[in-house]
Amino acid sequence: MTSKLPVARNIRLLRVHNFLNWCWPLNAVAIIYFQQITGSWATASFVFSLYILVQALCAVPTGIISDKWSRSRTLVVSSLFFVAMGLCFAMAGVISSTPLLFAGAAIWGLAGAFETGTEEGLIYETMADLDRKDEYDIAYASTRAWRYIGALAAGFIAIPVIYFFDMLMLAWISIIPAVAQTVVSFMFVEPKSYRRSERRAFPHLLEALLAFVRNRKARRIALAHSMNFSWGEVQYRINTIFFAVFVPIWAVDLVYSIYRICSSAGFKVAMRLRGLGFFKMALVGHVYKISTVGVALVFNNIISPFIFAISSLGTGPEHTAESALMQEEFTDEQRATMRSIIAIFAGVLSAGVFAFSGWLAEAYSARTSLGVLVLYKAVIAAYFFYLMRKYR
Repeated sequence: MTSKLPVARNIRLLRVHNFLNWCWPLNAVAIIYFQQITGSWATASFVFSLYILVQALCAVPTGIISDKWSRSRTLVVSSLFFVAMGLCFAMAGVISSTPLLFAGAAIWGLAGAFETGTEEGLIYETMADLDRKDEYDIAYASTRAWRYIGALAAGFIAIPVIYFFDMLMLAWISIIPAVAQTVVSFMFVEPKSYRRSERRAFPHLLEALLAFVRNRKARRIALAHSMNFSWGEVQYRINTIFFAVFVPIWAVDLVYSIYRICSSAGFKVAMRLRGLGFFKMALVGHVYKISTVGVALVFNNIISPFIFAISSLGTGPEHTAESALMQEEFTDEQRATMRSIIAIFAGVLSAGVFAFSGWLAEAYSARTSLGVLVLYKAVIAAYFFYLMRKYR
C-alpha cells in the first residue's frame, strides 16, 4: 500500500484507527461488568440489544451524513461518541446506575452508526484514488486485521488490571484508547473519488432504496450479511458467560487473547483464499466455525473455551468476502447509505437474537443458548451455499 499520494496514508491510519477502536480492555468481560451493576444476565444482555437497536435506527441518517458531508469528519464524530460511551460506562460502575449503562449503550450505538459504512467507503474511495479498486478486499483485510491486534492488546491490559484491581478500574482505563482514536481520526485525507451527494436527504435515501429494489443480488447478499452479523454479535457476548463457567474472570481475557490472535490471522487466511471467489471464501469460514464451535460444546469442559478461541480463524474469510460482495453491488453516491440500510435490518435482527439468546442463557444455560446459535449458523451457511450456486 505504498504511494506518494497523500491519500495513501488513509490505509496506514485506518490500521491504527482500527487498532485503537478495538483496544477496549473492558470489551471481553463487559457483559459480566454489566451484570454486576444490573444483577441480571437478561438486563445485561439488554444493554447490548439497546446498543444494536440505536445503531440500527441511526444508521441511515448517519450514512446520509457520511455521503453528503465527509468520510473523515464522520469518523471524527464517531470517535468522540466512543469517548462519551466510555465515560458513561465508567460512571455507571461508580454509582451502580443501570440507566447510565443504558445511556452509554445508546451513545455506543450512535458511535457505531457514524462508523457504519463510512470506514468501508473510505477504504474503497482511497483505493479508487490509487487506481487499485480491484485490491479493495486486500486493503479491507489488512486494516480489519488490526482490530483484532488491538483487541489482543486490550486483553493484555485487562488481565493484570482485573487480577490486581477490579473491573471498575478497567472501565476507566478503557477510555484512554478512545481518546487516542479521536486524535488519529483528525488525520485522514478526504479521497478525491469521494462523490458528495448533492441530493436532499429524502431523495438521497429514496435513491439508495431504489438501488436495492433494482438489484436482487444486492438484497440477497444483504440478508446473508445481516444474519451473519447478528450471529457474530450475539455469540461473542454469550461466549463470555460460557467461558466464565470453566475459568476465573481474569482468565477470560486470556482465552480471548488467543481468540483475537486467531481472528487476526484469519484475515491473512482470507488473502490466501482469494482464488476461491468470495462466495466460497465465506462458505469456508462458516463451515469451519460450525465445526469448531460444535466440538467445543460437545466437550463442555475446560478445553472448550480454547476450542472456541481457534474457531475465530473463520472470521477473516467471512467478513472479507461479505464486505467485498456488498461493495461490488453499491452505487458510488449512495455507498455509505446503502451500507446503513443493511445495518438497520442487521441491527433489528441482532437485537431480537440477543434478547432470545440472553433469555435462554438465564433460563437454561449459556451452553443451551450457544447450541441454538450453532443451528442458526448452519442456516446461514446453507443460504451462502445457495447464493454460491445461484451466482457462481
